[in-house]
Amino acid sequence: MRYKKWLAVSMTAATLFFRPFPAMAAEQPCQCDAKDGSCRCDANDGACYCGKTLEQVADEWKSRRNINTSETKTTGTSQSQSADSDEEQEAEKPRFIEILRDDSFIYWMDTKTAYYTNLPHSIKERMIDVWIKLEPMEYLEGEYTFPAKYYLEHYLIRPKTQQIQFVCELEVTGRPNNDVKKNAYDPRRWENLIPGSIEDAVYHAVLKHKSYIRDEASSNGTSIRDYIEDMLNVSF
Repeated sequence: MRYKKWLAVSMTAATLFFRPFPAMAAEQPCQCDAKDGSCRCDANDGACYCGKTLEQVADEWKSRRNINTSETKTTGTSQSQSADSDEEQEAEKPRFIEILRDDSFIYWMDTKTAYYTNLPHSIKERMIDVWIKLEPMEYLEGEYTFPAKYYLEHYLIRPKTQQIQFVCELEVTGRPNNDVKKNAYDPRRWENLIPGSIEDAVYHAVLKHKSYIRDEASSNGTSIRDYIEDMLNVSF
């Protein structure tokens, strides 16, 4: 008898030990207290729908889903508006920025066509291709008639060797033409900087504003080489 009693106690303890706890029966246990079978739970988040028909449950589920979708769309719209704002700010940036002035001219760098590009016949060394607009100082005093006259100078800058190469100069009244025929690139035409010269001043002024120069070799899908050939009718 004592053996049977201990066997019964052992079996009872084993049954209680291996019985799953209610909290472990499901990842999201239903908290409903209904005993009539009217309790329904959302399998995803354990939301309780006691005493409601299937249609009511479906309507609430759709409502909660639409709220989540709306929040997602709102976030996406905010990100899109932020991107549009960045593009607008980029468009509002001035094309020409003042980099230098002396007794005769104000020097403006064209940020739209200023690029770092590979030195011809080199895959490692970089040079800067830049256009500089020279506006006469007398314009500040209003002593001119429309259309105003200014100058455009095209330079190649070689930071590694501290050299500069003058490509061409245009005297412009109104809008410049694209039929200019000037010097082609020539590796023998690199010039060392002469302290105090205009080239020396332009060289250092451009490097001082190099944050405005984009590090790529294309302008709207056109390479710098093609840009020079198309605009100035010169060939490398």
